[in-house]
Amino acid sequence: MASSIQNCRRTLAGASMLALAAMSGACSSDSGDVKQAGGATANGGGGGAVGSGGAGGAIGNGGALTSGGAVSSGGAMTSGGLVGSGGAVTFGGAVGSGGAVTSGGTTASGGAMTSGGTTASGGASSGGRSGRGGAATQGGEAGAGVGGEGTGGNQQGEGGSTNGGTAGASAGGDTGSGGQSTGFSPCPTTAGTACNIMPVGDSITEGCCTAPMGGYRIELFHQALTNSKNITFVGTLTNGPTTVDGEAFPQHHEGHGGWKISQIAGVIDNAINQSDPHIILLKIGTNDINGNDNIATAPDRLASLIDQITGDAPDALLVVSAIIPTTNDGTNQNVKNYNSAIQQKAEAAANSGKHVIFVDNYALFEANANYKTAWMADGLHPNSDGYAALGQSFYDTVSEFLPNAP
Repeated sequence: MASSIQNCRRTLAGASMLALAAMSGACSSDSGDVKQAGGATANGGGGGAVGSGGAGGAIGNGGALTSGGAVSSGGAMTSGGLVGSGGAVTFGGAVGSGGAVTSGGTTASGGAMTSGGTTASGGASSGGRSGRGGAATQGGEAGAGVGGEGTGGNQQGEGGSTNGGTAGASAGGDTGSGGQSTGFSPCPTTAGTACNIMPVGDSITEGCCTAPMGGYRIELFHQALTNSKNITFVGTLTNGPTTVDGEAFPQHHEGHGGWKISQIAGVIDNAINQSDPHIILLKIGTNDINGNDNIATAPDRLASLIDQITGDAPDALLVVSAIIPTTNDGTNQNVKNYNSAIQQKAEAAANSGKHVIFVDNYALFEANANYKTAWMADGLHPNSDGYAALGQSFYDTVSEFLPNAP
């Protein structure tokens, strides 16, 4: 499986989710810098333990006894800090630029709470333990950054644990665009009870047009088995292999070949009522775009479907997927426009308190420069490798919510 799979992520927000995590019959058409002042030996500690020029320091100009520090100019022992010019640690260290207290004394510029201090520039944000240049580099453990473990997935979102930080205070978060509330748990917590996943969409969800017609569901199930997670698939339709990795494959799904958004809207209430899904994977719109069916209003139809699904299953997690690119560059421009719009719709739903994540599976495919030949079986449908990439992406998006296998 291509390494580019690892580039995908998902998005949730706050206590619900933010978004802020790249189809007819069986085969239908469908679809900081270390040199900065403040380091252990770098110039710029501005005063070390007490502070160079710390007019207003502990006793007199610059330090405890003489100008610059307790013993000599610049700090406790040498110019600029406890060890050398620059302060107790390094650029972005535990205290920040300027040493333990830095220029200006305890609370002045460079002090414990201001520029270079514990919480200001050079402190817990830019330059501190958690800030730019700190223990976790740009963004730090809690610093604002792009992605967190962020967009495109739980494991390799843009920013990871460096740019964007572990928690990603901006776009990103634990799961995907928008982040995920740590208290939300859509799956059952009773030991031995599987999480019901309902794949919803068109022929790509169905698995057209590559035997054994299980589509991305095969890889998703394989990943769950490999990682000892307890899942099953639910829906009113069935197809796919009988076993995967020697285990019985749950063949249920809600993938209707050749269908459009409005057609899914016509059956989804009944499907949810019958299947009781805990997680819903929604990937729909390829036939609307490829079929040139009121493209301008397609995102609005998708937004209405999101409202319909979250109304039917308010406690479930809804994963809204971008539709994948076709092999036609002209069509793909319309696909990109649609995906951009539905991402905004998904994020708006999450902001309103609904459990919604957007996952960019278009970007997943686009990241593979050879996707047209390497991952596509025809103009619209993936081949086995393309389906495997989708399955991995969906697994990465929902894995943190899945219960362990008995």
